[in-house]
Amino acid sequence: MGTLDIVLIIGSLVAVTLIVLWRRADRTPTATPPADAPAGLLVWAIGLLPADRAAWGQAMVGELGQLQHRSKRWRFVLGCLVATVLLPARRSAGRFVAALASGSALACAALVAYSMLRFPAILTNRGTWPALATFSAVLVGFALLARVLVRRRAPARLALIGGLGTAAVWLIFGYAAVTYAPARPALSLLLVALPIAPLIVGAATRGGRTATAARQAALLCAIVTGLVLFLTLASVALLRAGGPYDPGQVRDFPSSSFPDIATYAVSDNLGTAMSLLLLASTLTATLGCAAATIAGRFHRTATTL
Repeated sequence: MGTLDIVLIIGSLVAVTLIVLWRRADRTPTATPPADAPAGLLVWAIGLLPADRAAWGQAMVGELGQLQHRSKRWRFVLGCLVATVLLPARRSAGRFVAALASGSALACAALVAYSMLRFPAILTNRGTWPALATFSAVLVGFALLARVLVRRRAPARLALIGGLGTAAVWLIFGYAAVTYAPARPALSLLLVALPIAPLIVGAATRGGRTATAARQAALLCAIVTGLVLFLTLASVALLRAGGPYDPGQVRDFPSSSFPDIATYAVSDNLGTAMSLLLLASTLTATLGCAAATIAGRFHRTATTL
């Protein structure tokens, strides 16, 4: 796949970035350091629970303390982790956004699988399998993270509106400018900030929400942005498999290893869609969390004056 080699690099960057931002958004102090690896995993897992389930989490910690055999401790903790991840959100908006994220991730995987079946020569390219593994891990991570965030009472409606708006900005301005006018990438990235910054600032300063809730909304918004962006671009790539092809693809096809230009164009466009999914979600999360933190500090300063 022509552009899928960079998916591996961007995938690593997006994983590190989202994990760091997620830990900051859901930071919960622990009274004592974990005794061993199962206890550490359980402490981390109950940190994903909403505040009204904290008593259940502490009860699980107490039950773990009664287990002595390491194998039993691991089985118990893994069961608690599965229960924690699959715990449904209580609010209808949160359940809808979580279901939308999971359904979109499945749709993304289905589009890629269909592409591989329709154009099997793509699988013979050197970077395809590592890129597919990275992409699959990102989809699973997005779906699970969305479930956790809505259970943590992230502003789901705001995140959904912001995600759709940010994806629209990327599709209308950012993607077009990067593809057809390489001299204007700075303008494209600036436009990405326009829909997300006011959203997160509002989430941080209205309705009694904290900066933590706003950062959670930013992460959820980033997930929606990336998934919607990929679904749109991948669908267009498959619909346009018969052309017209852009001049760069026509120029580069003879030097590729693909049997026909349609396979090469779909491979190239899918790689671009995967790269933009990772790039857009990372930028959206970073800009949103930064705006939420700044807005939260201004709000605290204003309330103390």
